[in-house]
Order: sequence, then C-alpha cells, then structure tokens
Amino acid sequence: MKTFAENLKSIPSTKKTVLLRLYNERNDLVSIIPNIPGRQGSIQVFQHIADKKGGINQEAAKEGLRLFGEHVEDAQKNPGKHKKLELLLGLKKRQSLRIEIVESSFSDLLTNLEGQKASAAECEVFIDLLNQGKVRAAEKVKGVWEPQPYTIDGVLNYFGTHGNERMEGKYWDKIPLKTANFTEADFEQGGVRYAPGCMVRTGAYIGPKTVIMNLAFVNIGAYIAGEGCMIDGGARVASCAQIGKNVKFGAGSGIEGILEPAGRLASIVEDHVKIGAMCEVTGIIGEGSVIASGVIMASGKKIYDEDTGDFVPPLECVVGDTKFLLPVIPPYRLAVGGSLPSKKGKHNTDAVILKAGDLRDSATMRHFTKQGILYG
Repeated sequence: MKTFAENLKSIPSTKKTVLLRLYNERNDLVSIIPNIPGRQGSIQVFQHIADKKGGINQEAAKEGLRLFGEHVEDAQKNPGKHKKLELLLGLKKRQSLRIEIVESSFSDLLTNLEGQKASAAECEVFIDLLNQGKVRAAEKVKGVWEPQPYTIDGVLNYFGTHGNERMEGKYWDKIPLKTANFTEADFEQGGVRYAPGCMVRTGAYIGPKTVIMNLAFVNIGAYIAGEGCMIDGGARVASCAQIGKNVKFGAGSGIEGILEPAGRLASIVEDHVKIGAMCEVTGIIGEGSVIASGVIMASGKKIYDEDTGDFVPPLECVVGDTKFLLPVIPPYRLAVGGSLPSKKGKHNTDAVILKAGDLRDSATMRHFTKQGILYG
C-alpha cells in the first residue's frame, strides 16, 4: 500500500485553494479546512474526490480513504485524532457530503498570511475575500462557534503592508471605505442601504437587505449577514465582530472587536436578536434573544438567570497559555441591566439579569411587552 505522501503526488495540487467548507446532506456546515501547513493534504484529497458539483458519496469516500493511506488505521485506533478523515469513515450509503471551494489568484495565500510575510497584493486579495464574505473571523461548525485565526492574520498583515494616505480629501489612514469606489451598479447589486454619514471600512462583509444608518461605523473584518439587519444610528460594529441575519442593533450600541491574539473567538450576535439603544455587548448573544436598552456586558460580569436561580457559565476560549472567559446570553432570553448584592451584603455589584421565560412563548412576550422593556 502506498503512503499518504506518495498518494498526494498522484493527484492535482490545490495551492490556489484558500479553504474548503464541508456540508452534510442537510446543508449543515460540518467542517472547515483552511489551506495551511498540516491541512494541505486533506484539501487535496477532498477536492480530488468531489464531483463537478462538489458532491462526495460513499464510493468517492472509499477512494478518499485509499488516498489517506496509513492515516486510516490511525484514525480507527484513535477516534478524534483525524476528524476530517472520520467524515469519510462515517459516510453511509445514502449519505453525502458537499464541498465549497474558496480560491484566490495567489498560491499558498493563508500560509503567507499566517507567517506575516504576504505581499501588499496578496493582502488586498484576502481583504476582497472578506468583502465578499467568503472568509470570516468565526463560523458555526456542527453547532459550535469556532474562531478562524487566519482572518486576524490577514488583517494584521494588511496593516503592515499598507501605509497611511489621504482619503476622502481630509482623512489620513490606511484602510479605505468599502464604498469608496462603488458605482450605482455596485450599490444596486449589493442590496444594502448606506445612509448619509455612515462609515464602513473595506474588509467588512455587509449582506443584502441590511440598513446601515447615519453615523453607524463598521470596522474591517466585521461580518453582517443581512436579511433584515438594521445597524442603527451611531452604532459600532468593531473589528471581526459577527452579526447574524435579521438583527436589530440599536442606536449608539457597540459590540466588542478583536485583532489579537489570533485564535480568540470574536464577539457574535446570532440570528433574530434585538439589541436596544446604548448597549455594549461582547461574547455570544444567542439566537432570538433581546438585550434591553442600556445593558453593559463585559468579560467577567455576572449573568444571573432567574429561571435557574444560578449564574450562566462563560464560554472558555484558550489561546496558548491564556484563557479568555466570554459572556453568553442563551437563545430566546430577555437580558436587562441590574445588580446583585455582594457576599457580605454591604454593596451591590453590577450584573446582567436574564428574566424568567422563553421569548418563543406568546404569554412571555405579552408580559414583557406590557412592561415596556422589549426593543421593537
């Protein structure tokens, strides 16, 4: 039997592939394979065995397992060690996978970005991928949010290869506005309403049916899914923050951004969330939740759940030797500002309070509406 390395020499190279996304037959994202050292062989195999439409059936999976060579036995003996290969091992007769390929005009783009050695031209190609939403700082894989460190590498590499220059006649910066060279056709095709005075930097993805209101600011690396999103006046979407579909992001509110360290999970607002005015949010805001006006979230702040009578544990994100604790608002909950007494009862500590009830329940919605604390 030939080895994995020998088999790779017999199939086409994939040096211009940036990453692969793998979906199951229900169109759930089950894996992302970036084209970086240690993953390049997997990309070659998956791209080779897929048909012209990107499909991988059981027969194609058998060919993939043959190409993986000695790693198949290792995967069978050590479950969890070769997760991409295990997708092929577990594929049954009527099941299938589908790959989505993201490519660039440059070879080994992510490898060069990871080493902070990409050229200015390579960085601009990567920023264009961010503009199109083809790469992003975090993606939900098998229902779990995963950081995509190469996005931060790409943004920092861009900073290093571009100097300041005059922009818009009166600004001195290195990151132009996303719409600086837009034609009317570009605006029409994008399907986004940009109100006068809003500022969206290049490298941010703004999905169709989004409204960016006056004086709102969206930074490089941010991702806004669209489909009914409203970023209201004076709101701030910081670097690499992720905003889902049909999100109402209230006036003057902000979401924390990250630019380092690469590997830390970005702040995320999931689909159908409503955030009131003058909020500051970080961590993960679960689908369908409502954040009442004026709520201030921060790492380390307690989130108390009236339903359970306990605190919501933060999400741990470990990068190297550093552990980050990210606040979490569970799906379909109402969060309000509040305070809790200290252990000795001598003072109150600022906290976020999750009101009892599920927002999918009509009686709960009527109750909160009467109280006037739902953001409409």
